[in-house]
Amino acid sequence: MIRFIRGIITFILCLLNAIFVIVVVTPLGLFRFIPITFIQKNILKINERFGELYLYFNSRIQDLMHNPDYKVYGQDKLKRDIWQFTTINHLSWADIFLYLYFCNFKQSCPRVFMKAQLWWLPITWTANIGLAMPFVVRRSKEAIKANPQLAQTDKNSTIRACRTYKIMPTNVAGFIEGTRIDKEKYLASNSKFKNLMPPKIGGMGYTLEVMPYIDHLTDVTLVYKSDKRAFWNFLCGDMREASVTINTYKIPEELRGVDYTDNQEMRDKLKAFLESIWEEKDKIIEKEKEKYGIKTVF
Repeated sequence: MIRFIRGIITFILCLLNAIFVIVVVTPLGLFRFIPITFIQKNILKINERFGELYLYFNSRIQDLMHNPDYKVYGQDKLKRDIWQFTTINHLSWADIFLYLYFCNFKQSCPRVFMKAQLWWLPITWTANIGLAMPFVVRRSKEAIKANPQLAQTDKNSTIRACRTYKIMPTNVAGFIEGTRIDKEKYLASNSKFKNLMPPKIGGMGYTLEVMPYIDHLTDVTLVYKSDKRAFWNFLCGDMREASVTINTYKIPEELRGVDYTDNQEMRDKLKAFLESIWEEKDKIIEKEKEKYGIKTVF
């Protein structure tokens, strides 16, 4: 019963925190559409502060409700004043809460490319209007094959949406594995890694093409002691023991500003770059598994 009440209270507190940031950031974000760089830059800076406050209070809610036992390694490697892509291994719906528990204030507020189909969610309005997070249309291979011009149209739209990011250091975050890992997905992926699915180059390749000024990759490795991974488990405090390991890498200049669509040579180079990082990431997870006395992370 106590666990259930803890989960409900945690949900309500997180919801109230989200409502606060929506109400404050969305109206301010409307001023971002004034075509004056000075105004756009400062509105983004103000809204980033509100975004960081939102994330800060999420972390304090975790402290209050869960009394977490998190371990962090490499936090000193985090930087705010750079253009970076942050990747996280995807184990749970709660991954973003754990990642931001340690990275908030030490990186700029993370941006994501949001699916255009989610335009109707209030939180996506706030992210788009207030923090300039772009909506991206996900076309099927069949649709692009039928009309190849769609791919270029969508790409140009994304480039226009990302122009704002040139004026101040930006952090784009994503899950390079493409999906949350589980045993079935892991086996189907034929991964050569013990604890990770192979990195997918599509999302990062697209980001490096439309945002060639991103020159750092920040890699965040998460490990939970518990095998309970549902969002309800997070709300109830079942995932209070976890570790976060942070590493940073310089992205080779030749991998930036490249159209990877039909360029197999460059796709192979980007794949090799990511797999070298994945090898180190796999070793980190093995060490953390041993510390927690667990056999698998999925």
